[in-house]
Amino acid sequence: MKVHKLDIDEFNEVDYDLIAINTAVEDYRLAFFLNESLNLSLSRLKEDIVLHDEEGKEVGFSVYGYEDEQQHLYWSLVQNQQWTENRKDESSLFEDFRKKLFLLSELKNVNFFLKIQGSHFDSDEIQDILTKIKKIEKVSAAFWIDAERIRAKNNLIF
Repeated sequence: MKVHKLDIDEFNEVDYDLIAINTAVEDYRLAFFLNESLNLSLSRLKEDIVLHDEEGKEVGFSVYGYEDEQQHLYWSLVQNQQWTENRKDESSLFEDFRKKLFLLSELKNVNFFLKIQGSHFDSDEIQDILTKIKKIEKVSAAFWIDAERIRAKNNLIF
């Protein structure tokens, strides 16, 4: 019987480009603006990315997706920041408070991520995408992220 071994590094391989977007607009409005500027058809997926806060409560991060069959790419727009539900804290002066949870806590200043799966773009193509995103009036910043350096890559598997 032949034994096939899997190398654990095969699962850590990054096969996508990641763009960080800072904006104050809601997720559905950003998806609309990205659809217009990048000629996409991002639509809300039924399933959110679900993480658990310190108390074990589920917190959902919205995801928008679009499959470009001609170029064999899959585009995803995902929230990075989400507020937990109100809860009581007995040690606080205030009865109710909310806490922010992050999909990638090492990038707390980022509101959304645009993940492009399928092929890696060269630097000129990434710059072209970034230029188009930065032209959106409500976007304050957009930049490419080296996904190899992200510690919580597992949160981007969806």
